[in-house]
Amino acid sequence: MGGAQDNTLLTLEKHNSSYEVHLASNPNGFWQERAQKAADVFHPLPNLVNPLSPLQDIATLIEIVRLLQQEKFDLLHTHSSKAGILGRWAGKIVGIPVVHTIHGFPFHDFMPKWKRQFYINIERSARSFTDFFITVSELNRQEAAKLNILNLDNSQTVYSGIDFAKLDRPSNLQHTRHTLKIPEAWQTISIVGRLDEQKAPNFLIDAFAKVLENHPNTLLLLVGDGKLLNSLKSQVQQLGIADKVRFLGSREDVPEILKVSDVFALSSLWEGLGRAMTEAMLIGKPVVVPNIYGIPEIVHHNETGLLFPAKNIEQLAQHLNYLLQHPEERERLGNNARQLTRQLFDANLMVQQIEAIYDRVLADIKKKR
Repeated sequence: MGGAQDNTLLTLEKHNSSYEVHLASNPNGFWQERAQKAADVFHPLPNLVNPLSPLQDIATLIEIVRLLQQEKFDLLHTHSSKAGILGRWAGKIVGIPVVHTIHGFPFHDFMPKWKRQFYINIERSARSFTDFFITVSELNRQEAAKLNILNLDNSQTVYSGIDFAKLDRPSNLQHTRHTLKIPEAWQTISIVGRLDEQKAPNFLIDAFAKVLENHPNTLLLLVGDGKLLNSLKSQVQQLGIADKVRFLGSREDVPEILKVSDVFALSSLWEGLGRAMTEAMLIGKPVVVPNIYGIPEIVHHNETGLLFPAKNIEQLAQHLNYLLQHPEERERLGNNARQLTRQLFDANLMVQQIEAIYDRVLADIKKKR
């Protein structure tokens, strides 16, 4: 479960009925059933896995080439880094026009320089195989252009749309608080995301321990799962705050959890934009998030949220303390965030923009022929 997956499936679900849309992905995962329902045809790619795996990557490339040759699609749309590289190489081999969405970069400023450059070079290798690029924020688009990953003249920012109906459905907040065992009058901070190195929830936990010194009647709700789960549980035990931290796992009631939260926080090291953060803003919640990549495009400091430098635990804790102590500021920032995001992140608008890009690419290909 993640922003790129939700974006992709939402696009499938809302596509114009004149399109026949197939989906090829790893067949496992929390949203497997949703994926199979969303696509007209689902093609499993069991060797498509997250970490670099040369043998499985080659096997996946062969599988995608065979699929493209078999189905003779008019257009291929790839999403994210690994699938984006393999899919675009396959598209080049077969000779099919390709649209690629960059949901976030596979590299970041906190990895070794050689590794960062390696990933940049891989992205550059697929640039000439791509007919059109989509980015989820304008800051990402400009950064990708500077790194020669894309060209500005065949790219466009399309904000990652969200289904407002899911967020606006009626909710029994008292029931949610009871289910989550939130004590009466206690405040809550929530984070939604994978428990991995990218999201770096360990920094938020360290900051939360400092917050408890001033606001002891506060809970931290972590929604999501991942390989850091056990180490994070050990961390809260060592800090002596295990009774104030709830690991909720992967959930389908994220909107309800956001609604009972007083503040939403992220401590990520890199983000395309941050889908869970956007959902919190759409609901009208104040956010405390790192000043990285596409985030400051919609989180304007002290206007629609509060920003802090990545890894800066002290400033993260200060911002959380401030918002817990000032409910009027929480309301002001949340209202501003809601007004801005409701204009930008409508899922229907996203799909209309993507379909217009499809039409443009197919028309350009037709002219060249």
